[in-house]
Amino acid sequence: MTTPIRFGGMASGIDTESIIKQLMAVERIPVDRLEQKKQSTGWKVDGYREVNKSLLNLRNAAVDLTLSKNFYARSATSSDSTKISVTATPASGSTSLQIDSVQALAKPASTFSATDTDVMDENGVKVTRTTKLTDLTDVTDPTTLSFKSSVSGEFVSLGLSAEATVEDLLTKLNAKGSGATAFFDDATGKLSLTSRLTGSDATIQFNDATLATAFHLTNGVTGTNAELTVNGLAISRPSNTVTIDNVTFTLNQTFDSTSSPVSLNTKPDTQAVLDNIKAFVTKYNETMELMNKKYGEQQYRDFPPLTKAQREELSEDEIKKWEEKAMSGLLRGDNMLQTATSRLRSSWSSTEVTTSGPTQMYQVGLSTGKDFRAGGKIEIDETKLKASIEADPEAVYKLFTDTTNGLLGKVRTITNDSRSSITRVAGAEGGTLNTFSLGRELSSIDTRVDRLNDLLLAKENAYYRRFSAMETAMNQANAQAASLQQFMSGGM
Repeated sequence: MTTPIRFGGMASGIDTESIIKQLMAVERIPVDRLEQKKQSTGWKVDGYREVNKSLLNLRNAAVDLTLSKNFYARSATSSDSTKISVTATPASGSTSLQIDSVQALAKPASTFSATDTDVMDENGVKVTRTTKLTDLTDVTDPTTLSFKSSVSGEFVSLGLSAEATVEDLLTKLNAKGSGATAFFDDATGKLSLTSRLTGSDATIQFNDATLATAFHLTNGVTGTNAELTVNGLAISRPSNTVTIDNVTFTLNQTFDSTSSPVSLNTKPDTQAVLDNIKAFVTKYNETMELMNKKYGEQQYRDFPPLTKAQREELSEDEIKKWEEKAMSGLLRGDNMLQTATSRLRSSWSSTEVTTSGPTQMYQVGLSTGKDFRAGGKIEIDETKLKASIEADPEAVYKLFTDTTNGLLGKVRTITNDSRSSITRVAGAEGGTLNTFSLGRELSSIDTRVDRLNDLLLAKENAYYRRFSAMETAMNQANAQAASLQQFMSGGM
């Protein structure tokens, strides 16, 4: 609705605008209160969603820590990583290998155009990418060309058309499933082919040798295996990445038995396991700290959300300080937060598993501590935890991951339950208002505000009409008085 242009006080001299503004300020009080309630409700939604995000991060941290690699981390070392580099997996255990020598590295199958002459077509013209394959000497029908690589192990049709060019051939040979890579040198018209895999089973071969002949290629080449001696045992492998006893190492160069052997060692990485557990505890403590803060935060009832008129009278710094108090304590004493924190605290003390070693969390150095003011945050005795990991990593792993009573399963359940409860009240990011209870409340407030604003506009227009009528009446009275005065003056 468009507000009309109004002029007041022209006849009476009364500040109509000011009077009506003051009258409407009183009339707007119910709307201001609704808008304040809407702001508080919106802040409350934000507070709940902040907690929900933290709970989600905690749940994800629990899922990540469940992976065995986080409890069975292994470190690996090589006495000479320039010759052989090594990596360990959780299954590596404690292993020691000695690589006495590397006689040969694994190589792919490879063939390329002879270097003594450029490749020409049947007319003696240097071959280019646009040259048709049928213009090459002895190549009569490219549609029948098949290619064998170490990927397929069998001849597979290249699917070339009768008009196929060298560029078309390159595209087919470089395709993902071909098992090879092809390179064409535009300057010489020469072709190079290399298998993607290494080892003696790697193959490059055309079913029609005429194409190989045309490009001066050796048809039917194979790769070679890596040859090495490990702990005195001669070994042949198709790849330069070798796995023995769950230890994976990469051969970087050859060396003979007259050189110093390369020692590879793996062992449990206690520090890595400790760091993984500490990272989870940190995320847990952050979530508990946030929920405890929201639950016990002081509420300032004398600092409601500012109205639009109030904000216009304050500086940005004053608004910021006011709203810090206005937003404080909106989730104070919230039952959902109390339930979540209580269940998470008890999950640590109630975790008890059957093992030959420690059966409860406090026995490995993890407890809620003696200070009740910490709000259930976990304290870590790093010395005790590290000793427990070194002495019995399986027992520590079970405390966290036991399917019946392990800690991580409990944390996942509690965080999922808590997030579901909060989502029903505060919704999820991007959710529509009618899908959660506070959203429906916000929608209801909007409806009421719109209705009251319509009524306020109607009342404001009514005030202006009344003052306008008064102004009209005063104009008439003034006109009559002026006429009478003029009449009387003329009669004298």
